[in-house]
Amino acid sequence: MEDKESSQEVPLPVKVIGIAFNLKRPTSEGDPDDLYEEYDSQSTVDALAKEIESFGFKTLLCEQNEDLPSKLANQRPDFMFNIAEGIGTERGRESQIPCLLESLGIPYSGSDPVSLAISLDKYLTNVVLSRENVPVPFMTLFRSEDDLRNVDMLFQDNNETYIAKPRWEGSSKGVFRDSICRNPNELKRNVLRIFERYRQPAIIEAFLPGIEITAGIVGNGSDARLLGMMKISERKPSDDGVFLYSLEHKRDWLECILYEGPEAINEKVRREAAMIALDAFHALELRDIARIDMRMDGQGQLRVIDINPLPGLSPYYSDLPILYSLSGGNYHDLISQILRSAFNRYGLPWLEG
Repeated sequence: MEDKESSQEVPLPVKVIGIAFNLKRPTSEGDPDDLYEEYDSQSTVDALAKEIESFGFKTLLCEQNEDLPSKLANQRPDFMFNIAEGIGTERGRESQIPCLLESLGIPYSGSDPVSLAISLDKYLTNVVLSRENVPVPFMTLFRSEDDLRNVDMLFQDNNETYIAKPRWEGSSKGVFRDSICRNPNELKRNVLRIFERYRQPAIIEAFLPGIEITAGIVGNGSDARLLGMMKISERKPSDDGVFLYSLEHKRDWLECILYEGPEAINEKVRREAAMIALDAFHALELRDIARIDMRMDGQGQLRVIDINPLPGLSPYYSDLPILYSLSGGNYHDLISQILRSAFNRYGLPWLEG
């Protein structure tokens, strides 16, 4: 009689890794010019493929389009490295590829459809993190113009300042230099712009005046660990001293933004940032890789302002590779850690060529 151990199926080694992605494209007339801001350039896809191939795997480029399901059926990869943001403008778009892969039984890197959907929705993210005692800023939701009737109540104190953001966008889409709201008129203007431009609800979040830190997390469960972190600030501070890491800043980051490694952050703040980032990662049940953005409030408390379970992976300009480099790592090792984490989660053997 065959014993239980010998009858267990041994996973086959991975030979072909697909890369699921969306390519940047020109916007159509009438669309916001940041419509495809989250999508990747061909140079990013090529750089990722080159690194994956350096481990001995073959790669299959899988742009998300109407032909992808048939491509996966005919050229089924052994594993998928997912960086696809999804098609359309609805809040479930980042879940599209993971749902497809799960339906086909293809293992993939990164978080599952539920965690991706919640993390893209800034309001639900705030609710979940707050419930799990992860520090977040005050936030309120504007679903329609009717909600603007009580705006004055948010400004009972002259020191109140807010940021207006689309409810479910990433890559600073819809976050501009003038998204800061210091009075009811500015708030109404920004909320109405989000309604008109992005066709979705707006969130109003308390502006946190302290330093901004972003931290990378890799791994799963109790094995999740800090990849590194960096401080983000302006190269030339504005006249009013208010810094918002806006879309304009990200598009012109070489001129506008100063990235500094962990050594620029107070040791106590570093420890706190690492703990909060890990707590947020666990609270949202993220997998393999994520970048957690935090800012400090006026009382010195770091608070989570954004979650990035599909962080940009361009070796040229994305925050995660930059922070990992500033923390002593390199792009080759970063991709290796993400892959190894996902392989371990599925029980897949790692066989470098």
